[in-house]
Amino acid sequence: MSAALGLSALLLAATPAPAIEALADQLRDALVAARPEPPVAVAVQGTSAALSESVGTVLAARLSGAGVPAFVLAPGPDAAARARGQGARTLVDLQVRVDGELAAAGELRSVWRNFWAGRTPVETGPARVVSAAAPADAATRLLASAGSSGTGLVLDPAPLARFPFRTAALASGDLDGDGRPELAVLVGEEVVVLDPAGQPLARAPLGELLPASAPVREPFGTLCITNGQLLVAWARAESGLVLQLRGNQLVRTGTGIGPTLGCGDSAEPVTFVPSVARLLRVRGQERDVLWGGDARGGNRLLLLPDGTARWLTPGGGARVLGQVGAGAALVSWGGEMRVAASGSSVGRGEDVLRLLGPGTQEATLAVPGRILQVQPTADLGGSPALVLGIWTAERGSELRVVRGTR
Repeated sequence: MSAALGLSALLLAATPAPAIEALADQLRDALVAARPEPPVAVAVQGTSAALSESVGTVLAARLSGAGVPAFVLAPGPDAAARARGQGARTLVDLQVRVDGELAAAGELRSVWRNFWAGRTPVETGPARVVSAAAPADAATRLLASAGSSGTGLVLDPAPLARFPFRTAALASGDLDGDGRPELAVLVGEEVVVLDPAGQPLARAPLGELLPASAPVREPFGTLCITNGQLLVAWARAESGLVLQLRGNQLVRTGTGIGPTLGCGDSAEPVTFVPSVARLLRVRGQERDVLWGGDARGGNRLLLLPDGTARWLTPGGGARVLGQVGAGAALVSWGGEMRVAASGSSVGRGEDVLRLLGPGTQEATLAVPGRILQVQPTADLGGSPALVLGIWTAERGSELRVVRGTR
């Protein structure tokens, strides 16, 4: 960031932009109506530290002015514990982003813990979703760009789609030949194809397929979109399927080859492990049991049940990644191959998405819910993005979109 831009951002943070004031007023009204127990900790994560700090500072001041004592807290996956350590009884955890408007979305939840519930303290009270938006102005856009190196991550405020069942697999690609990607989702006992706006285009039930001799613990399968076809492998079926999108119908056109890591020319065949949601590598002498993985551009990503992952590069190099959960994928991001991975230690109602580069470079983003699938897509809503399959506390799921800051 240039010295001039840095000074401008500092001045704007001291004198709030009109859009930030309008956003803070909306959030204050919604939060006060919820009657939070004070003191309230306000944690805001956004496209830049300058924007996050400005929104957090103004919102905390608005709450305090309305009779609800509040203070600003640095965002992060341990925000609830840090808020509690600083005496807060309630946490407001927000994500902010600037596109056509300044938008904020997140949750209000109690961080008080009942220490009489046993050896493990219990947090009480349900989380309440809060959101607000205001037209973005030049001052807010400048704050959003301050310090941005193009490697950060920001979560779209609203889910792309919601389902009453748990997602099992995602795939992205052009199924109808219009040059735009569709998104295929294996959820419940059906495959659903969505357009870039998250609207259903077609669906195909899988319930009529013959069950496997030993059903898996969770609905589980793999999806692949290649050459205008959707390949489906389902752990409760005897063979895979090949589907094509014709109008608003998914038509079965053949039998698939079964589950794979990755898709297309890089795909590596695997098999389902009976009785558990796991895959087994079958190539050569390697018999690794995997949570899942990916293969792309000569790279291979193997997710191991112990919370580690192996990233194998085309030149024969290997890197061991720690604290990686079941949701991860190889991603072409900023002109280089990276790994987008969920966390292996999942807290109450929150996960962490990490974007790992070939060196020590890393970007992180706190995400509500548990990330079970990560799917890169070349163009969703006008920019490169990641789609996350997230399991919610209500035993349903959401698709959330993560974009890179510019």
